[in-house]
Amino acid sequence: MSSDETVGLGVRAPERINAPFERVWAVMIDKVYNTSKYLPVQDVKTEDRSPTHVYREMAMCSQPDKIMKEDIYLDKDSGTIRFAVIGADEIHINKFHKNADEQVLEYWMENSKGERIPWNAPKSAVLKAMKMTKDLAEKETE
Repeated sequence: MSSDETVGLGVRAPERINAPFERVWAVMIDKVYNTSKYLPVQDVKTEDRSPTHVYREMAMCSQPDKIMKEDIYLDKDSGTIRFAVIGADEIHINKFHKNADEQVLEYWMENSKGERIPWNAPKSAVLKAMKMTKDLAEKETE
């Protein structure tokens, strides 16, 4: 894989997660609130706006002057977290396919109509974040 390959219309983790759903979900939620542990971001601020969503803002380390603001919707039943970027027609989806046959993460981006759109993030960085989620979920089950 070249270092400039992007996520495109989505990426599915190459390995299944060998951990119970509750543990995987807990790590996915941790990533919402403790984002800098998983991604190169700084100045992360979250606000729980229950029962509807979580508001988050943060700066990417590569662009500290640019603040990303998101409304984050958690759907535990489907294993899906939707990160809706405020001021842009882009929603980042983190989904854990939790049926016994799959047990894998899939990440993609879509527009407000629910159509997948190209995501120009480096695929290697997204796969690294997925692996971290997998490793943390599995570590807690040892």
